[in-house]
Amino acid sequence: MSLDVQIASLLASVVMGVSVGASLDTYERILGKRKSFNWIKIVNDVLFWIVQALLYFGVLLYMNHGEVRLYLLIAVFLGYSVYRALFETSYKKLLNTFLHISYHVSYFLVRITYIFLVNPTKELLKLLFRLGMILVMICWKVISSLIFWIFRPILLLITYVDKKIGQPFMKQREMFMKFLKGLYQRIKMDRKHKK
Repeated sequence: MSLDVQIASLLASVVMGVSVGASLDTYERILGKRKSFNWIKIVNDVLFWIVQALLYFGVLLYMNHGEVRLYLLIAVFLGYSVYRALFETSYKKLLNTFLHISYHVSYFLVRITYIFLVNPTKELLKLLFRLGMILVMICWKVISSLIFWIFRPILLLITYVDKKIGQPFMKQREMFMKFLKGLYQRIKMDRKHKK
């Protein structure tokens, strides 16, 4: 490895150390510090450090074909220390400001979406439902009216036939009912005599 490649790798390692510090602060600010044992946070931590290692190895792969040397790892720790000493406070303030602005912008966008998209869609669906119910009721009235007017002549014919021909049947029904009442009275009398 030539001297200029070594110097570039060393500076890239220092920058990666600063980047690791900033990423760690961002990660802790977004997900919170781990206070108790939690599998999800442990998996997140492992994935975070795998991503950081892959990023560092990608930088080294670009800078010096992926050669890892002890002084490069020390340079990463140096960059991390530089970040903690010089940039941590200002970066945290900048991060908090960015997250605060992002929260308010996202809240504003959600409210705008709700006001201009969700509410009108809900009202439109309610209106369509009402119109659909009105249409169903109109269709039902039309169909029931058609059924009534189709079967009305048949009902009138049945009523007419019942009035004209139904009188003898009415007398027969009355005679049959008298017979049943008499039969019931006889059964009742027989039970009294047996007791």
